[in-house]
Amino acid sequence: MINEIIAEKLALLPNSPGVYIMKDAEGTIIYVGKAVVLKNRVSQYFQNNKSHSAKVKAMVARIADFDIIMVGTEVEALILECKLIKKYRPKYNISLKDDKMYPYLKVTTKEDFPRVFITRKLVKDGSRYFGPYTDAGALKDCLKLLKRMFPLRSCRNLRPGQSCLEYHIRRCLAPCLGKVSRQEYRSMIRKVLLFLDGRTKQVEAELKSQMEAAADELEFELAARLRDQLLAVQKLSEMQKLVAKPRDDEFVIQEKVHAQTIGAMEELGEYLGLAVPPYRMECFDISHNQGSETVASMVVFEGGTAKKSDYRRFKIRSAEGKPDDFKSMREVTMRRYGAEDADMPDLIVIDGGKGQLSSALEIIRGAGHLDVPVVGLAKREEEIFCEGESEPVILPRDSQALFLIQRIRDEAHRFAITYHRKLRGKRNLVSVLDHIEGIGPKRRQLLYEHYGTIDRIREAAAEEMAAIPGMNRPSAEAVYNFFRAQEKLTN
Repeated sequence: MINEIIAEKLALLPNSPGVYIMKDAEGTIIYVGKAVVLKNRVSQYFQNNKSHSAKVKAMVARIADFDIIMVGTEVEALILECKLIKKYRPKYNISLKDDKMYPYLKVTTKEDFPRVFITRKLVKDGSRYFGPYTDAGALKDCLKLLKRMFPLRSCRNLRPGQSCLEYHIRRCLAPCLGKVSRQEYRSMIRKVLLFLDGRTKQVEAELKSQMEAAADELEFELAARLRDQLLAVQKLSEMQKLVAKPRDDEFVIQEKVHAQTIGAMEELGEYLGLAVPPYRMECFDISHNQGSETVASMVVFEGGTAKKSDYRRFKIRSAEGKPDDFKSMREVTMRRYGAEDADMPDLIVIDGGKGQLSSALEIIRGAGHLDVPVVGLAKREEEIFCEGESEPVILPRDSQALFLIQRIRDEAHRFAITYHRKLRGKRNLVSVLDHIEGIGPKRRQLLYEHYGTIDRIREAAAEEMAAIPGMNRPSAEAVYNFFRAQEKLTN
């Protein structure tokens, strides 16, 4: 059975790549997976699918909660998935300790004339490894283009005096024949490593400089070859994704992602014109049902990740019975920031447009908090409204800054809806149980605390309810018979 937390999170899953983290009732991570589309992949686990293996069924039965981390690409999702699996060793994950699941590029830097080739096994032999890559076919294309750019040797064993076809078709500089010095060859390998390290701009600058020098010397054939290499580098840089490298004699996944988080904060700060990156962000959302049970949520992100211990939820009093998001926003910001000595975050995010932002600013600035930046995030076009600016800030669709601010907004929305539905469910539960003879306020509260929803009470057996401390057999049978009578009427 899907619990309320899971149901709420499933409804808010994004159509973007990322990693999902499954947890049991104790909060222990039991599975980590990656997805190209989080919404599709995670939802599949909780569908009544008979094709699930016994292992998946056993795992799903233990899931009490899950978290997601959105990233920019599938490759980045793979990086984070591998990192989390190795860190937490979840019970239901296939072990990746041998690193044979995905292919890598290997550069044999310890050899006098290094080779570059694809491997699925990491060996501590002093070589450089780049990967893992999710698409083996694309990796082969990448290596093929790389070898066209740089005429590297491909033979496993270098035999002096014995050339091969690669030399004759100009795809190798023939170190076996002494046609290239070790220094010159390793200069080429240096460019390969720079490129694979992601420093393509440096490689491009060197090639451009050499191309211009060749043209000045009227060496047009060389200049044309360097031009082709430059174009190839620019093309290949779009395909190449560095995700790992050795450190301290052991292989570790590059810390490209918790860096992405820092980069996202810095990027967001730059787009919003902030003096410092917003390390602590607080985001507010309002939820109600035509004015009833109006609630607000405040979620907190520190360092780009959720800090759930600082979350707060508010039952709004000023707008009860009549929907008024602006009045609700003024109340919640007053309760959080109304005191002059209130601890302030680096950025306050209001879920809404100009109206909600103005309501929040009225309270925050009125309380004397003049320096903290406050922005409104309009959901329709993901527009960010800043104080004193008529035009919104539009973040690039593929920017980490956008992913970060979407994450905190979606989390605030989830937290608000969860609280609102809990209050609404409690109200509905009480109103239904009001009609059952022998069930007073005390026993209604007992049933609510034990089952949480009216559907779970409806499905419960009389013996089960009678066993609840404070209940007895007659009251349990009264509840059971009430719902059976309802079923007969509806059928």
